[in-house]
Amino acid sequence: MNYRKIYESHFGPIPKEKNGRSYDIHHIDGNHSNNSPENLRAVTIQEHYNIHYEQEDWYACYMIAGKMKKTPEEISHLASMSNYSRVEDGTHPFLGGEMQRTAQRKLVAEGKHHFLGSEFALKRVADGTHPWLDGAKARVRNLKRSAAGTNPFLDPEVARKNVRNQLAAGTHSSQKVWKCEHCGKEGKGAGMFTRYHGGACKAAPK
Repeated sequence: MNYRKIYESHFGPIPKEKNGRSYDIHHIDGNHSNNSPENLRAVTIQEHYNIHYEQEDWYACYMIAGKMKKTPEEISHLASMSNYSRVEDGTHPFLGGEMQRTAQRKLVAEGKHHFLGSEFALKRVADGTHPWLDGAKARVRNLKRSAAGTNPFLDPEVARKNVRNQLAAGTHSSQKVWKCEHCGKEGKGAGMFTRYHGGACKAAPK
């Protein structure tokens, strides 16, 4: 949040909306690493959302929507659009194997990975035979799948095709309908469920 301090040091206190919520600080050129004062602009959260919506920056819209009174369906739709666009431009994290493995290990360590409900998967993690726990095994397996034209991680075009097919068939994870067993809320999109419900739900037993 260093950019907020930079804004305040050059322009004074950040304005607030009527409901008391502080304005967002928008990076005019879209580069969040460029915190020069002339690149910072104070806007309401709705203005911030509108700017990125017009730019079709779906990931930014998704992040901002999480702070707004958007429905789970609206947020899920933005997540879908964000994932689809990131696959299209080759920036989706699952297109890089090591990045994916690091993220998966972190989820396992925190007890949040979706496969932790599978005894078979847990056993493979415990005995060290799960494929993504060994980089060499994963690379060999992925290279074989890539040579066969079936690897979505090493071949971005395969990944894009798979996502398009899943979205068209209504089977993409972002379209999954769920109901939290702890708080009873319902929604659509695996990302929303993983982040806020299930084992991560505030109503879940500690």
